[in-house]
Amino acid sequence: MPFPNFLDSFAINLLGATPLEANPRHRAILDAFTDVQNLDRRLLTQIATAIKAGKGTAQQLEACIDVLIERLIAGYELSLLLSTDCCCAEDVAEAEPCVPCGLEQDEECCQEPELPGNLLEACLGVFAQLGDPYAVASADLVDALRDLPGIAGKHWRYSDLTQARLAELLAPHGMRTRDITLPDGRRRKSYQRDALLTAAGVCTSC
Repeated sequence: MPFPNFLDSFAINLLGATPLEANPRHRAILDAFTDVQNLDRRLLTQIATAIKAGKGTAQQLEACIDVLIERLIAGYELSLLLSTDCCCAEDVAEAEPCVPCGLEQDEECCQEPELPGNLLEACLGVFAQLGDPYAVASADLVDALRDLPGIAGKHWRYSDLTQARLAELLAPHGMRTRDITLPDGRRRKSYQRDALLTAAGVCTSC
């Protein structure tokens, strides 16, 4: 549900209050929770359709499995967002000044820790090999990263990456997948190139 919607805006105007800016991290948690709810409904609908048809066709079974996989990934990403430490007002006050895109010189922000193994650059390298598309499906990105040598992060080698592990490694940078319709017509949980560039400290609006 978008915020603020009509009723929220009406309440703000009625109370004469100052419109509030949504916290990006809180928005990411809300979006992830909404994704989980939507996938729960889709999964129940798919199961009900298969049961109504008897044993169900192979196509119905595959559709159920696809939605189930998306639901498991979305639930894991929500858990990561809920469990990952984030900045509070006191942390922001003590943070070293930085100048990411969209902030003025005298504004302060939280310094996100660098991922070990240069994972962000590796992901951007995959995007470059694919012609720098707007987005790449999480499964496709993992398949490409598995061909790389070395450690992706923590104790995981690139060859041992899974979609869940990639999500865990990218979570500290505020990275998460979104449901995106790809050029080939597939609608998949995908990572966006602009989000990767921003996480890597590259200005996307310059």
